[in-house]
Amino acid sequence: MTTTLTRPRPLPSPQAVDKPEPVRPAAKVQSAKSPAPAQKKPPKQEPKILFQTYFKSVGPRTYAAQLKQAGNGNHFLVFTEGKRDEKTGELRKVSLFLFSEDFDNFFKLIREAEQFTRAHPVPDEVRQKRQKYWDKRKQPAGKRT
Repeated sequence: MTTTLTRPRPLPSPQAVDKPEPVRPAAKVQSAKSPAPAQKKPPKQEPKILFQTYFKSVGPRTYAAQLKQAGNGNHFLVFTEGKRDEKTGELRKVSLFLFSEDFDNFFKLIREAEQFTRAHPVPDEVRQKRQKYWDKRKQPAGKRT
């Protein structure tokens, strides 16, 4: 037999006499014979990777693309940029998820962006400056000028 002790409640103020007292749910008491709480659902499986590729940038970044299959069979692309923080060494990742219902429009967008960048390339002067910058960054710290 379980006994629950409760503190007596203070008498209501005269202003509260006309108001009904809120109903409070009774505390649940679990005895040794009570059934255990329901089991949690098992964690979802990681989506199956159908395809993946990556490339290392000239700079400190790595770009990756993965085609995955969700539990419901739908496909989705994950684009990830990884960059190591120079001060802490911590790897920071930014990901973009794109689901199959948007593939056509997304690939059209990429083709249009590609066509524009091919028709309007970076000026040679800027390209050479960037190449010089990255060449200098590749040199050991003591040999930089």
